[in-house]
Amino acid sequence: MSWLIGELLAACLAVALVWKGAQLARRPQDVPLQAIVAFLAFALLGQLSRELAGEATLSQGGPVWAAVLWHGSVAAACVALLCFFDAATLTPAATRRRTLRNIPALLVALVVMAGAAMAAPLPVSKPHMSIIYFTANLFMCVVFVACTRSALRYARQAEPRLAWGLRLAAAGFALVAAALAAFLVVVTTYWFTGTVPLPFTTVNGSVAILGLVAIVIGLLYPAARMRLAALAVWWRHRRAFHDLDALWTALHNEFPDDTLSRVTRKPWDVLGVAGVHRRYYRRVIECRDGLVRISPYISQLRNQHRKDASVAELLQHALRAHSTGQLAPGHAIPIAIPATTGVDADVAELLTLSKSLGRPKTTAQGGAA
Repeated sequence: MSWLIGELLAACLAVALVWKGAQLARRPQDVPLQAIVAFLAFALLGQLSRELAGEATLSQGGPVWAAVLWHGSVAAACVALLCFFDAATLTPAATRRRTLRNIPALLVALVVMAGAAMAAPLPVSKPHMSIIYFTANLFMCVVFVACTRSALRYARQAEPRLAWGLRLAAAGFALVAAALAAFLVVVTTYWFTGTVPLPFTTVNGSVAILGLVAIVIGLLYPAARMRLAALAVWWRHRRAFHDLDALWTALHNEFPDDTLSRVTRKPWDVLGVAGVHRRYYRRVIECRDGLVRISPYISQLRNQHRKDASVAELLQHALRAHSTGQLAPGHAIPIAIPATTGVDADVAELLTLSKSLGRPKTTAQGGAA
């Protein structure tokens, strides 16, 4: 089970690193984002180096330098998390002071772990591995306790969506801190008895990994929720674009000069979010422009048809009248105007009119960005 959790954690870290790294490339001066990217990078390095350490345990020993890389990377990730919370809640000057205070503590822990590895007579050494374990767990336990307090403090200041994610992250910090404290007891017990309670250590390791998963999900939850909301808007615009095809085609055949100018399409524009929104709004505007152009004909036809004639029926007659060159005296009148204001209400009226027209037999080319 623990290996599956480890694989899931590595996958989450890799995806999150690519995502946040792309954001950092666009906003390189964003200090909290810099800290998040550093956390993800060091955490992923630590997870991968754990595979190099293999069966590195107190009872079996292990490659000491792989253990240093593993624990050193995770310790650096912890400091990056502290930097994130400081940058998000404190002034730049205060953030700089606290970071400069945390880095020397990290360096001391790294020096102690590296010294233990250098002093090991063999690449695999049980006593020296225990020193590496104890140093790393003590340092990270203190840092995760600080992260728990900082996350809860930040959650009290944040809006509800962000606060939920921060509380989940705080729970993850607390789980990891408790697991690390338990590891300290295990290491101390090993020094005095020479034995390690393996079942307890296995369960404790799984708890620590679950805590790390909760941290990653909690920190990324607000942004992920925004992405899901944006995806819902994208899907709604995509459907509306296609549902407006009947109305747009009918108007475009009569008023092709109302077509708005197109931008140069890029190879990835077909799948791009911005391309769908651009095409959607362009189609809505072109439909509205076409209705303004045909509205004098509809006004004239209202006096010639029964009072209960639908707008779709009048529109079809008006388009035929325009196509035969008939003139329509008068001015433009409102057509398919919603009862409330807003783009969504306006589009809803256009969609109703388009569905009433039905799918045209022949569709004109166009309407793409």
